[in-house]
Amino acid sequence: MTWGRAVPVLVICVIFDAVRMFFEMFWFFGPALAGAICTVKVSGAIGTTAGGLVCGAGAAAVGYFGSPALITFGIIMAMTIGLVGWATVTLILAVTNPKIWASNIWGWAWSLFALGISEAPLLGTIPMLTITHWRLYIGQIRKDGAALKQYQKEQAQAAAVARSIQQQRLVEQMQAQAAEPAPVDVY
Repeated sequence: MTWGRAVPVLVICVIFDAVRMFFEMFWFFGPALAGAICTVKVSGAIGTTAGGLVCGAGAAAVGYFGSPALITFGIIMAMTIGLVGWATVTLILAVTNPKIWASNIWGWAWSLFALGISEAPLLGTIPMLTITHWRLYIGQIRKDGAALKQYQKEQAQAAAVARSIQQQRLVEQMQAQAAEPAPVDVY
């Protein structure tokens, strides 16, 4: 395993964590996004300053009065995105790299613990999907690197032994040729 093969999965983890954080903090980001969209749409018709003030006041009012609904919607969406993210990344790893859990002794336990943390409403802003899989990849890459070094060492030793055997045979062959008497011409 190399970082080049790990990065695409980690990018997917970051995307799911970012969307999850957006919905976890939807009570703030929802009205802010609505205010920004309103400002872009209205600023040409009313004027930049007036449109911004009207949209900002509207977004603040929606955030204040709609807070319970926004919080509820955001938490439900965050949990849904979190579960879909965990299922997607787990499926990708089960198909493309199933030994990631075998190379980390506590890989499954850590994954389940992190899933529990990420699904808790207030702790959901911690990017546990990315952190967990980053740690799993670090463990696998270290273990695979050590195994590769051991394999290369064994191959070098085997090649040295093969060369010494070949040289020994060549020396024996040359000694046998030197010990043979030269053929004598009788003509």
